[in-house]
Amino acid sequence: MTFPAGRYHRRGGQVRPSRGGERMQVGIDSYSYHRRYGETRPGETPVADPWPLQATPVIDHAVALGVDALFLETCYLPGPGELREAGRARDGVGIAFSWGHPWPSGQYHGLDGGRSWGAEQDLARWIDAASGFAHDVLRITGGSPTSRGDEPADVLVERLVGPVRRAADRAAASGIQLGLENHGDLRAGDILQLLERVERPNLGVCLDNGNLIRVGDDMLEGTAALAPHALLVQLKDHVAGDPTILGGPVCTVLGEGVAPLDRVIDELARAGFDGPVCVELASLGPGDHDELEMIERSIAWLRDHLPATNQAVARGGSR
Repeated sequence: MTFPAGRYHRRGGQVRPSRGGERMQVGIDSYSYHRRYGETRPGETPVADPWPLQATPVIDHAVALGVDALFLETCYLPGPGELREAGRARDGVGIAFSWGHPWPSGQYHGLDGGRSWGAEQDLARWIDAASGFAHDVLRITGGSPTSRGDEPADVLVERLVGPVRRAADRAAASGIQLGLENHGDLRAGDILQLLERVERPNLGVCLDNGNLIRVGDDMLEGTAALAPHALLVQLKDHVAGDPTILGGPVCTVLGEGVAPLDRVIDELARAGFDGPVCVELASLGPGDHDELEMIERSIAWLRDHLPATNQAVARGGSR
């Protein structure tokens, strides 16, 4: 698939020229802990004693690792009203929200493909809760593989224009940027069309390299297309196998799978990306897994491979 070349880079609600990545940030998306919270993807083994739905264990782990950014999946939180204090920077960790994952059963699939006014209202509550947080980016989704259906992509894009534009306008009033994820529902070219149609400077992309190949995009071509618009990245590595299987490719520690991660990072740097690159563990396959240890090894890999991070010194250890 051929994508139009990126022409600009979105930061701080402004459109400005790409400048050749200065310093990418090391981060975690709390979806990495999904089994710990009791969510089991197809083929995974449940944990015996899930965590309560609260942010504390994830924040404590992120602080111990000294990461720059932590995105908290809202589906694992008690609600927007109780989270204002959780969103303040803690020991240098910029905390933000990731909204739109459809768990537990009955939650919205992001904006439900533009079909649900209730989903828009739920997002509005999380936008308001994110106001004043240490990190000004809120990850959102337009839908999910389950909500996608079989309609043509241009129909889905058309229906999402209004809801995404209204969300962006509400977010702009609070100084929030929205990172729309390629969430297994839209291909990279569809995301670019939606950005062009919505035409809001505080709307960018949450780039998930694993989701690119789930929907048939080439990982490097899709990264190159979306990187000029990226506000954050959810970085995955995976084992060999069919990436279109239910639940997506099986994830592994960064640098230990078959994804061309160094080339993905090169594409990000070429586009001038300097936002958070977040470890995200999705499908893990059967058996017991130590997510905390997998995250820690992945963070170490990021610090060795992201531009301008390998010389920094982390709190409590080498970076």
